[in-house]
Amino acid sequence: MRPRLAAEGFNSPDHLFELKWDGIRALVSFDAGGLRVVDRNGGDLLAAVPELRTLRLPEGTLLDGEIIVCDSRGRPSYDLLVGRLGPKTSKRGRGPLFVAFDLLYDGGKPLLGIKLEERRRRLLGRGLAQKGLVVPEHLEHDGEPFLDVVAEYELEGVVAKRRDGKYVPGTRSADWLKFLVSPRADVVIGGLVLDERRGARTLLCGWMNENGALTYAGEAYVPPYLGDWVDAATRTFRHDGSPFLGPFPLRPGMVWLRPKLVAIVDHESIERGVLIDARFRALRFDGRIDDCRIEEPVEVPEYPPTGGPDRPRLVVLHSLPFRFD
Repeated sequence: MRPRLAAEGFNSPDHLFELKWDGIRALVSFDAGGLRVVDRNGGDLLAAVPELRTLRLPEGTLLDGEIIVCDSRGRPSYDLLVGRLGPKTSKRGRGPLFVAFDLLYDGGKPLLGIKLEERRRRLLGRGLAQKGLVVPEHLEHDGEPFLDVVAEYELEGVVAKRRDGKYVPGTRSADWLKFLVSPRADVVIGGLVLDERRGARTLLCGWMNENGALTYAGEAYVPPYLGDWVDAATRTFRHDGSPFLGPFPLRPGMVWLRPKLVAIVDHESIERGVLIDARFRALRFDGRIDDCRIEEPVEVPEYPPTGGPDRPRLVVLHSLPFRFD
């Protein structure tokens, strides 16, 4: 189950608010066959994060959450996590850890049809936290003050989940809503503009449309320190023709890619389907090109906050696995 995009931060008595973790979504389970850690596509992750082999769970448990690696200040960092998963692995950062935010099976019995509020209560009451596994807190009502604190600590964002929501696997549902500190999008990389001195200078980005065709989404700037790496990482995907729907003007240094790679880009806004002031951040390790679409924000009724920033700040600090410096 995955969140849709909220138009903005909001307060609501009908939602629980959690940190949005800057990691890779994963399911962790333990049954007669042993421990399994898989990504959202069902791929095995234990080989990539062998540190999680030590996790101990009651038989018949299935947890939903994210694998994270934290930076020196205690903040989850997708860049550091991906650095541990690539062909030239780096051991920088603190972790990896599994952050468990939902309990889907307990004692072999499915919990998908019961309310989120009850699933969270059971998860918090099971005492599953251990080395390598974190069970974070959540906040009630005050999503706007929570987002303000999240922005202050330079974290990714907030996820709001309906208290009475059931868990529907495989869906992107408005029962879960994300709101980000800075706009971010997943895009298909359809091509590059190369520079002889610094490698990739620009990504040519695309969205998938309803007919399964790739439409142009604009350019994303590649920072100089990532130029050579992006150039090398995409060479096996080079292609003779444009993957984009319709004609595309050529320019010096342009190369086409088969539409297989998903990139995370930060941006200022999206206007008429085109990214404005976009910047490449990382390749999406578990990305699917069908997910690279323009997200229509969901409008949510607004309520006043019930308190100040003290409780949101405590939830942030208690949820982070390491002391924030």
